[in-house]
Amino acid sequence: MITTATAENALKNIYLDTVINDINKKTNPFLTMIEENTRIASGKNATVNIRYGEASVGTGTETGDLPVGDGEKNIELSVPLKNLYGTFQISDKALKAASLDPNAFASLLGGEMQNLVAAAQNNLTTMLYGNGMKLLAVVDADAIQAGRQTIVVGSKYINNFAVDMHVSVQNGAGEGITDSLNDNVVSSINVSEGSITLSDELDENKADRYYIYHYEDETCMNGVDTIFNNSFYGVNAHVNPEVAPYNYRDGGTELKVLDEDAALEFLDGYEEYCQSMPADILLTHPRVKKAIFESLKSTRSNIATAELAGGFHGFTFNGIPMYSDVKCKAGNLYALNSKSFAMHQLCDWTWLSNEDGSILKQLPGKATYMATLVKYADLICDKPFLQGRCSNFSALKSKAE
Repeated sequence: MITTATAENALKNIYLDTVINDINKKTNPFLTMIEENTRIASGKNATVNIRYGEASVGTGTETGDLPVGDGEKNIELSVPLKNLYGTFQISDKALKAASLDPNAFASLLGGEMQNLVAAAQNNLTTMLYGNGMKLLAVVDADAIQAGRQTIVVGSKYINNFAVDMHVSVQNGAGEGITDSLNDNVVSSINVSEGSITLSDELDENKADRYYIYHYEDETCMNGVDTIFNNSFYGVNAHVNPEVAPYNYRDGGTELKVLDEDAALEFLDGYEEYCQSMPADILLTHPRVKKAIFESLKSTRSNIATAELAGGFHGFTFNGIPMYSDVKCKAGNLYALNSKSFAMHQLCDWTWLSNEDGSILKQLPGKATYMATLVKYADLICDKPFLQGRCSNFSALKSKAE
């Protein structure tokens, strides 16, 4: 007879290791590379040092003075760990229906674990490319209606909004199209039309795709876009320009396709900025990959495939593996050094337990049990000056279209 105790034992001893492996190593190749740099935090905050400056290395005469550099400097950071949760629910009826058949029971739990892993992978990938704020919607420029206060977000996203919610509307480069604070308020919602109306009119902005964030919600894990903000982890990039990453924006008045020529121009500037080519992976959107791929084909260039961490596949561009992901901001290309990023965590994914050690808890007033997967962690880069981003290109066009 299979009981809740049997289900708990299976969740702890059979499924947990598989779930951890699938989330950490089969979500995204960049996340897989980062997980290899995992560091254990000693409290609610992760303590990190950003070290920069020139070491005292050089040449000299036998009797002359030893070389004196600028001296290594450091900025000590204390970054709060984020609370990452995933919930699993099973009805008492389903549990009892499978209680007499071990195969049915295994199929029931296995199916629910697959759903949990898929949801966790989707959520983690969204945060991986984010800036620490909760992403509410992705819309194209034509969704911003006349008057520039109403945005059609569609039925897919409309339930993410509430009246009086503060939002930030940004393009792929993270630049806001609201006021100087990137802060606007949802004044009304039209569910039937799938639209929201903002309190303030949006400014014009050179972009064809926009990202709407919950301005007051910073519960999400810091993603790669975090370090391209003017302030990241409490560091002001204007005050500390030595630690800022390479941020390449197309300065033209018209949107262009991010093709092979534009990507090479970005990488040339990135290499000069870093005085080397530290990137070990390029991340971009499938539309950018398509434009670059078509450019390479048109010049009959050799296109080499690349196998990435976690068994993912991409191709090599300028000697660096490139991976495309629909969660990456369209019109952007990132050149990243994975060894500079680390997952700081109290522990890896585990089941949240009650005082008696049980992990399945009956929901009040319902014939349903719930278990919660939890991880207290955040993604932090200790060498932001080795990273690069190319942005302000078209999110919708490619040469093949």
